[in-house]
Amino acid sequence: KPFLQTTFLVMFYSAALFLAIGTFMISANGTTTYGVILSGFLFALLLECYWCCQLVDRLNEVNTQIGILLCSLDWPVELQYTKATASRYRQARSSLLIM
Repeated sequence: KPFLQTTFLVMFYSAALFLAIGTFMISANGTTTYGVILSGFLFALLLECYWCCQLVDRLNEVNTQIGILLCSLDWPVELQYTKATASRYRQARSSLLIM
């Protein structure tokens, strides 16, 4: 988790810096082939930052949903070991170990 936070901050602020520098260069030099290529690169950079933010938001939502499902399990019933429910016990236990 700390790695993701640091990586995201570096990516976000470098994207903002590149956007600012690129916008300045395009406005200072006018419309040239280099400016068009630079604006395409800046658009791709902005799109990548947006996609990364969306991915992290979706992962956080899934993480919350998994937590809610795990907390709403009927633990005493699911984890009772009897001969009749041995396979269900092993399945519930392995699922919990994965989580």
